[in-house]
Amino acid sequence: MKYRRLSSLKAIVAFLVFTLLISACSSPASAPASSDAAGDTASDAASGDAAASGGDARQFEGTELNLLYFAMTYTDGLQQLLPEFEEETGIKVNFELLDEQASVQKTQLELASGTGNYDIVGIQSGNMPLYGQNGWVTPVENFYGTPLSDPDALNPDDFIGSTMDALKYDGVQQCLPMFAATTILYYRLDIFEEFGIDGPPATYDDLIEIASQIDTDAIPAIALRGSPPSPAGNVWSFGTFFHGEGAQYFADFPNDMTPTVNSPEAITALENFVELLQNYAPDGVASYVFNDVVTAMQQGNVAMVIDGAPLAGRILNPDESKVIDKLGFAVVPAGAAGQKAAFVAHGLCIAADSPNQEAAYKFLEWATSAETMRQVALASNHLAVTRDSVWEDPDFIAKYDFDYGGGSFLTAYQDSLAVAVPDYFPPFAGWELIGQRMGQAVQEAEIGEKTPEEALNDANEDMIRILQDEGYLQ
Repeated sequence: MKYRRLSSLKAIVAFLVFTLLISACSSPASAPASSDAAGDTASDAASGDAAASGGDARQFEGTELNLLYFAMTYTDGLQQLLPEFEEETGIKVNFELLDEQASVQKTQLELASGTGNYDIVGIQSGNMPLYGQNGWVTPVENFYGTPLSDPDALNPDDFIGSTMDALKYDGVQQCLPMFAATTILYYRLDIFEEFGIDGPPATYDDLIEIASQIDTDAIPAIALRGSPPSPAGNVWSFGTFFHGEGAQYFADFPNDMTPTVNSPEAITALENFVELLQNYAPDGVASYVFNDVVTAMQQGNVAMVIDGAPLAGRILNPDESKVIDKLGFAVVPAGAAGQKAAFVAHGLCIAADSPNQEAAYKFLEWATSAETMRQVALASNHLAVTRDSVWEDPDFIAKYDFDYGGGSFLTAYQDSLAVAVPDYFPPFAGWELIGQRMGQAVQEAEIGEKTPEEALNDANEDMIRILQDEGYLQ
């Protein structure tokens, strides 16, 4: 299916400019690249005319790279290892790490504007169609097989296949994955035992029933992301309920883009989500971002959470956690359509307007190599690795296979990836606008401004207008 580019691009830029002016995030001090310079670099790499052999570690000595993304365990771990890379290559790398939503907004505005301020940007896989359609990144595949590339460091077959596929556009590998995210259920073994509950809930009906039994003023039953109203916020958590009931965003994506977010299945999903937040969650949960969910479980302030499996490294940080040896892990409960865990891959990309694309590729190859990923995982609490060989590494297993009597964490993680929805966020360039409107609807229901049915009916009407404006519907 061919997607229109111009109106989506205009809408996104208009949406982002005001937010970014408010945040006043400064760009790194680097000279903007001309589009001609960026294009020449990319074409040289693609044709195999790399400036020097991939074996020359210091061929880009003196180059300065700027990276933009949000702060996460992997970027923290890379920064710890960065002196080794800089000493070996002579390349200096500046990290600009914002909060998640601000980084997505700033990245899209920078790339759409063609500033050339950044050489490397992070991406969430749901945005891959937008970036690919607009030519915002230079495909990493352009560098495969050139003298620049080190086949041992690259080794694309070692990546988890779904994470690589999620970062392709039109069948071409655009970026390299460094983070594989899905959702799991974390639950307090001690509280379940206290109330005579044998194991984790199998269905969402079970989840609500158990929540009603174990909820107390001192320790509420569950925490979920209630904010921000966006794909990275409440839509990420709500999506497991939405897909679990068999709801769909569109009648027949991508052939029929008629929105269907007010279907009976979607309404049931939002009713369940809202019931948990309004009746069995901590006060103020509608404003909880993922850090609040992590802290709530880490400090023993709730009995259950449904959130990212990669967050276990923080929840069970031995220096901070009060629930060490008290957690069980399970795949998310099932709705009418079964268990539907979330899925997103995060990757690193080369900005199409970067003046330093070859050096940026060398950094990507190092940053996503199996050895770097292994070192980051063992030296930090990053466990969302995308390399099969690291998942099988004995030291990695010894560190992260938490099993306190409630089941192996790594098994729950892998089982969740197996049932995760590949297109958890529909892969098309207009998703950001649709996802933001969905987040608004979920928030309206969370805070009681509208009933779930009213919120989704209004959202569906707005989505029709959005898609008409963007050319997806007549």
